[in-house]
Amino acid sequence: RPPEGCVCVEDRVLNMAGLRILGLGGSPLYNGGTHQYTEKQMQRRINRLRWKLYRAGGVDIVLTHAPLRGYGDADDLAHRGFEAFFSLLDKYKPRYLIHGHVHMSYGVDLPRIHQYGETTLLNGCERYILDLPEYEASGFLIPSEW
Repeated sequence: RPPEGCVCVEDRVLNMAGLRILGLGGSPLYNGGTHQYTEKQMQRRINRLRWKLYRAGGVDIVLTHAPLRGYGDADDLAHRGFEAFFSLLDKYKPRYLIHGHVHMSYGVDLPRIHQYGETTLLNGCERYILDLPEYEASGFLIPSEW
């Protein structure tokens, strides 16, 4: 049963008060468990979203479980990022990619914020408040049909 008070954005592009949000869960394949993908599988998932991204006119925020490879990830297989995300960021240039998976409490000395081109990459583990004042005035409420 999913948590209450949330909207699942997995493999979707949702427009919430003018903010276009895309979700891509999963980790790179490291032990054969569920929700683990090869680079090729993740790239296929991204490719399948092209029509949704086109209809939405792009994306503002990408929410992922794993980080972008080389930006906030770790060297071990379980915590590396996806190279497949480069194609998504290069083509659609979202303002933000917010990821989890690499917890700040792991003791790895990684910065929480990185920059890749026009996209700010944020490690949202534990917690992170992203202030978007341009959306506060809109009320930013989830429509009742969701």
